[in-house]
This record gives sequence, C-alpha cells and structure tokens, in this order.
Amino acid sequence: MKKNKFKMAGILFLVLTAAFTSCKQSAKQNGVGGTIAADEFEKKLAATENAQIADVRTPGEYSEGHIKNALNIDWNGSSFEADIQKMDKDKPVFVYCLSGGRSSSAVSKMVALGFKEIYELDGGMRAWYNGQKPVDTGNAAPAEDKPQGMSLTEYEKILSTDKLVLVDFNAVWCAPCKQMSPWLDEIAADMKDKVVVLKLDVEENKQIADMLQVENLPTLLLYKNGKVVWNGEGLTLKDVIVDAINKN
Repeated sequence: MKKNKFKMAGILFLVLTAAFTSCKQSAKQNGVGGTIAADEFEKKLAATENAQIADVRTPGEYSEGHIKNALNIDWNGSSFEADIQKMDKDKPVFVYCLSGGRSSSAVSKMVALGFKEIYELDGGMRAWYNGQKPVDTGNAAPAEDKPQGMSLTEYEKILSTDKLVLVDFNAVWCAPCKQMSPWLDEIAADMKDKVVVLKLDVEENKQIADMLQVENLPTLLLYKNGKVVWNGEGLTLKDVIVDAINKN
C-alpha cells in the first residue's frame, strides 16, 4: 500500500512539474495551425490577406513595439474572451506574446471558443526581435512614461562583488515566477553572507534580457566572479537552487 502511495505521489509531482515548468510552452493544436518559427510566421502573414493578428501581451509591452497591424488583446485582461471573439473564427489568426507562455494559453482558449486556424509565434517577440523582423513602434509611449530598468553598467557593477550573484529574470504575468519569488526571498535572507539575489522584470530590463538571450521565464543565472556558473529555466525548486549555490 505504501509503495502505491509513493508511486501515485511521484506521478502527481511529475504532472504538476510539467504543468508549471516554464512560461514557454508548446501550443500546437491538431488541425488548427500550430506553433511556427519566426521566418515561417512572417511568410504566412505576408501571404494572408488582411491577416488577423493578436498580441496577447500587456498594453505596456505592446506600446514598446509590436508586429504591424496586430491588435492588443491582453491575455491577463478582464475582457480577453470578449475581445478575441470579435475576430473571425473561420479565418486564420496569428497569435504571439513575449516568449510563448501566454500565447499558448490564449491558443488553448481560442480552440475551445471555436477558432478554426491559429498560428502561434514560436518564442514570441523575443524570437521576432532575434530574427531582426520589422517592428511597429508607432504607438510607443513617451520615454518618460516607460519603466526605467537597470543599465548594463549597473548590472555589471553588481556582478563585481566577491559574493555569488543569483539573477532571477521574471515577469508579473508569469505563474512559475510568482511561485518561486518567496523561495528566492528566503534564500536572500538565509544566505546573505554568500549570495546576492537580484530580481529583474524582463519588461523593465529588456536590454539586459536581450543581451543575455533570455527566452524562457523564469530564468535563473548564478554568477561567480562575473561569470555564469549555473543556470536554471522554468520552475526550479528551492532545494535545487540552494544546492547550486552551495556547490559554488
């Protein structure tokens, strides 16, 4: 009996881990298009007359730069379902977010709502930027209204400490990021003599995130003497993080 209980507990843990491992998940759906790379996404857009494009990021992210003619339909907004249904369900819809987590959830919801053909941008806007694809910034907010993130100089200065530095790249909409946040706070307090914990919102620190090619959220980078000695992507348990710190 105990053996069966342990077996079931293990299965449950694997299921939960798979569900929350990362904010970048595959959104392929049978018969409704699928998740496609930036090059193919761009080609399909060009070949589709009056293409319907849904940018499911926050308005702030959208204003920083988006694919031309995309409508901002915030996945975390209260009117997502009502707004997305204003699109024609019988025609192709192109969906993207920052790195793939929200767009995957949006695609699943759209399938349930009856959309027939959906194409999701694999890797989201990060992949689009990395591929040097065209970006529309016509609706960008004034510079003084944008969140001011950390400069590269400030970032490098923090890394110059003789302690280890654990950098957490996160976002307010990322569920695993929220789950890990209190663990990181505990590590920062309990291991302050050994490690500095730095939390960076990717929306406010796009320059640093792009420079380090951060694509999945959350992403953890552990630095020693200015060099990365360990990294973790997706939901990473506290014990795993602590073990990595102790080994360095």
